[in-house]
Amino acid sequence: MKKILLAILAVLVLIISACAQQQQAPPPSSGQNQPAQPQGSYKIGIMMPLSGDAASYGIPVQKTTKYAIDEINAKGGVNGRKLEAIWEDSKCNPKDGNAAAQKLINIDKVKVIIGGICSGETLGAAPLANDNKVVMISPSATSPDITTKGGDFVFRLSPSDAFAGVVASDYAYNNLNAKKAGVISEATDYSQGLRRVFKENFAKLGGEIVADETYNPEDTDFRTQVTKVKAANPDVVYLVPQTKAKGVLLVKQAKEAGIKTQLLTAEVMIGRDVVKESATDVDGMIGVEQKFDDKNPKAAPILAKYKQDTKEDAPFPAFMSASYDIVYLISDAITKNGYDGEKIRDYLYNVKDYDGAVGKVTLDSNGDVILDFSVKQIKNGELVTLK
Repeated sequence: MKKILLAILAVLVLIISACAQQQQAPPPSSGQNQPAQPQGSYKIGIMMPLSGDAASYGIPVQKTTKYAIDEINAKGGVNGRKLEAIWEDSKCNPKDGNAAAQKLINIDKVKVIIGGICSGETLGAAPLANDNKVVMISPSATSPDITTKGGDFVFRLSPSDAFAGVVASDYAYNNLNAKKAGVISEATDYSQGLRRVFKENFAKLGGEIVADETYNPEDTDFRTQVTKVKAANPDVVYLVPQTKAKGVLLVKQAKEAGIKTQLLTAEVMIGRDVVKESATDVDGMIGVEQKFDDKNPKAAPILAKYKQDTKEDAPFPAFMSASYDIVYLISDAITKNGYDGEKIRDYLYNVKDYDGAVGKVTLDSNGDVILDFSVKQIKNGELVTLK
């Protein structure tokens, strides 16, 4: 009986062994060596405000970023690997920007981050990016402090407010003949950068800042600031909110207080969604934004797709086009030099006259893009170019 059982066990062992060998055997070859298939994906960290007032920037930019990622993946990815987007809500402030970067760098192990959208979240994350040799590239952060404090691994495809503030103050002094200016600004990195440059250049031109008021991001009542500015009797009032929600409220309260002085502002308050949704409130405002051609052959299809998907015009077409370009620049950097922060950084420092949706892109020795500005006015629900 034992011999019979041993014989049966021996047969079972042979059968199992044969099956295992068959499963491990390579598939039939056509006679050529089969290439090794790339494993995994390239993780791309993306941090931007996806909740709160600043989501009015983040969500549109998120869409155009995804357009580029989906296009690249549909074509086979990068070096045979897909781009894997890892999204973090950085909420337009330094604290959440730092937290988003901590997670992306230390847990997800990304080598490149798209973002932030706001200057505060970008500056909050910059030290981590530099310490860990992770590239950050923003489509829209404009504070002058990014040039001096961003570090070697931080880049952007939107021009610095060091230039935008000069353009605004030049226009106020030379074109509006304003010799006295009042300023109301939000206590954020972005707004304070514009405020500082505007004040310095306006004074340099010979003008006088007769009122300089700030408010906190959580504030909703600006009547104290507005009253002080009105009492100073300026020739122009420069409004610098961080988000459109607070900006529109600020304009309403200024007009309710009887301020009839020309209102001058930055790109936030001449966003296409603001012009459409709050046309009556913001009518007559003059704003400065980066020069952008929405008929650009690369930009036009992106903006058309956004309109098809959302039934709305792109609110910040330059920033949205820049995010699209960033994905392609990162893809090209990885294709040529590999998924390595230092190599991606070196690639970006050598970008010259890249033909992008945002325009011709050249990055200088500070990682800043070189682009021009335009001055526009809201008239009857439309943006009219003045300069």
